Amino acid sequence: MKKFTLLLLALALVLSVTPITVVAETEVHPMRYVQPGTLPPDYETGIAAVNEKLAADGVDIKVEIIRIPWGEYDTKLNLMLSSGEPFELLHVMQDVKNMSALAAMGAIVSVDPYLDKYPELVGMFTETEWLGSLYNGEHYAIPCSWRSFDNLMSYMNVRVDVMKAVGYDEFPSNSVDDVIDLMKKSQEYILNETGIKAYNWFHQNQDTAHWLHRTYDSYPFYVENSLGLVLARQDGTIDSFYESEEFKNDCETYYEMYQAGLVNPDVLNIDHSVMYDDAQLGAFLPSQTFDPATGVTIQQKTGINTTVEWVEMNPEKPEMICTFVQNLNAISATSEDMESGLKFLNWLYASKENHDLFHYGIEGVHYNPVGENRIEYIKDENDNTLYTMDTWMSGYLPFMRFSSDAPDTQIDYMTYKAENAVVSPIAGFIFDASNVQTELSNLQTEIIASIYPIKVGMVSYEDNIDQAIANLKAAGLDTYLNEYRTQFSAYLEANPWVLEMAK
Repeated sequence: MKKFTLLLLALALVLSVTPITVVAETEVHPMRYVQPGTLPPDYETGIAAVNEKLAADGVDIKVEIIRIPWGEYDTKLNLMLSSGEPFELLHVMQDVKNMSALAAMGAIVSVDPYLDKYPELVGMFTETEWLGSLYNGEHYAIPCSWRSFDNLMSYMNVRVDVMKAVGYDEFPSNSVDDVIDLMKKSQEYILNETGIKAYNWFHQNQDTAHWLHRTYDSYPFYVENSLGLVLARQDGTIDSFYESEEFKNDCETYYEMYQAGLVNPDVLNIDHSVMYDDAQLGAFLPSQTFDPATGVTIQQKTGINTTVEWVEMNPEKPEMICTFVQNLNAISATSEDMESGLKFLNWLYASKENHDLFHYGIEGVHYNPVGENRIEYIKDENDNTLYTMDTWMSGYLPFMRFSSDAPDTQIDYMTYKAENAVVSPIAGFIFDASNVQTELSNLQTEIIASIYPIKVGMVSYEDNIDQAIANLKAAGLDTYLNEYRTQFSAYLEANPWVLEMAK
């Protein structure tokens, strides 16, 4: 007992002079990232590896990707935003639901209060790319620099083998009539080859027929793509596109094409995934979507020996640079930790190793690298890539890998820098629609109902445009355009270099 008492006294003495240090666990914050599409088959394995690397690197976040299927994207995203569902990062597509619309409704927040903490992340992007993330004088998102935007407008992609088989040694870039003739002959050829009727496609229904615009004497000009309401001329003039001569010309061409069966008769209702499914089997006409890599996919799926190239009307005319950035990633207003998204992007772009892990998965399990910028994906028994995260949503071009079988023309297409280009004066302008929300909502509905059937050639321009314009004006067209002009004038006054750049 005496020895035990002495032992306790000794222990008490030690404790009295030796402080006890309690090490608190670092709180790990959720980093839920909302994107369109569906998750890859081995998502869980890949994202677990990402989170292990984040923990090892001392980044206190846990990443979860939340995908919304394309067919439900708009409806489900609106529901998430209206219900205040918590998540940290939102992928922003300027041609689907643009940054200004999201900011105006309070769905995303300014990143300016946090950027000073992440100088390396800021330095990853150019001044012009950051211009594309400005809203009301503040940066509301982080740019996604996944491709060059020097050739975003006015191009089409064409199957070269079909073009030559039907009698055209090269793309008839100086004649719309010849392009339509090429489409008619290609459709018959492809039907015999694949058993599928091929069509001309827009990338999205809201797109304008920008491949035609290079053929007009008034080019260069740019039509803002989300609604198609705004026609921006190089001198800074903002016109109503649907009331313009340019729109009339577009519609007359598409009316001829629709009547000839070159446009899918159900184009306004069909799930546009159909066009990609058919294209991968070789069934598409010259269209302003797809890319040179489609040719490789066709060969893999069908055995057809084909190549796909991107082409332009009147290639001697300058390229139109219409945006400094097309895709961005924004902090959700419902985020539980406003910096989690920035911590993730800062980590993602810190090294090619991190970029590879998130986008391509585990080396040897999900992919095998081929040189510095090529990749071979590992697939399951159904030929589905086991794990990949789309680089068009979060990729960084200097780190990106391209499929080992992608043609060099695909890389040229992605990295293309124009020697002859003009910049649209609205390239860096973000419209704030908060003052015209009612008009915006009404116009979105009316454009689909009244304008789309004319635009795709389903009905004639002459017989329907007057009523369509009357409907748009009743929905608030003039109010919307006046607000746009007012804000754009203020933008030009604050940034006098814009019109100089546009010359």
